[in-house]
Formats: sequence, C-alpha cells, structure tokens
Amino acid sequence: MLVFDSNKKAILLDDVHAPVVTDHIWVLDLNIKDFTLSSFLVLEEIVSPTHELMIDGFKFNLPSNWNILIVDQETLQLDVVEVSELAGSEFYAVIYGPNMPMAECGKITVTDYKPSFCNVGPSLSKHQMLCHPISPYSWVNVSHSDLYNKYLKNAIIGDLV
Repeated sequence: MLVFDSNKKAILLDDVHAPVVTDHIWVLDLNIKDFTLSSFLVLEEIVSPTHELMIDGFKFNLPSNWNILIVDQETLQLDVVEVSELAGSEFYAVIYGPNMPMAECGKITVTDYKPSFCNVGPSLSKHQMLCHPISPYSWVNVSHSDLYNKYLKNAIIGDLV
C-alpha cells in the first residue's frame, strides 16, 4: 500500500520488517469529518484475496474485504462500498488531496483479481480511512471497515471538504 507522509510525499509500504521513514500519515478522521495527520504506529500484513483497481490511470491493490469511499456523481452523496463489489458495476471514487481546492470523482475499474496476495499497510482506528495516493497530489480513501452507517449516512462531499 501507499500512504502520504507529513510532507505530502507518497511512501510505499511493502514489507513489515523494513524501516518506515515517517511518524505521521494522512487519514480521513470521521469523528471530525476532516482530513488530518495521524500517528503512524503499527504496520499490518494482510494475506487475502485482493483486487487490483485503476483510478485516473493509477493501478493499486486492495484487500477484497476492504472498503472505498465513493460518490454519486449526480447527488454528490457519499457511500462506502466493499472492494469485492466493485467489479462489473460503475462506481466513482472521491479524489482529493492536500492542495486540491475541491474534490473530484474518478471512475473505478477493477483490472485484476489475486486469490492470495500479501498487502502491507498501516493499522487504522475504526473511525479512520487511509488517504491512499493515486498521484503525487491526490488520494482516495480506503478502510478495513464499513463506516457508512455510523459516520457517513446522508453525507455529501461538502460535508468533508
């Protein structure tokens, strides 16, 4: 997985034994409905079925049981969908970044499936979504849990940015 560090640079996390060069990462903290820096404490290794996604021309892997923040292009209503449900349907991810004046929508395309893949990423709190880089200046939000009912019910993009 990739993360944005406190200097807004993307860092690749691919080995739980390799040293990590940052103390903080960007997350969407749904307790305060804002993007913020969070302490980076623990790496997790998840071996599971994995989908390769492409958003705005950037490909990356996510565990199939993780969730991604999506948006309805017409109503701008936010939702969270499990990665395993993305194939064969049209979904748009919320794209944002530390220097972007407004959020954008990016079509999500599933490009590959791996029945067993080793994913390495940060341990997140139950109220956080990781800001996963898709370019040097933008991210999408992903999480190990479905946060819709507790934090995002009836929320629109304007509630976050």
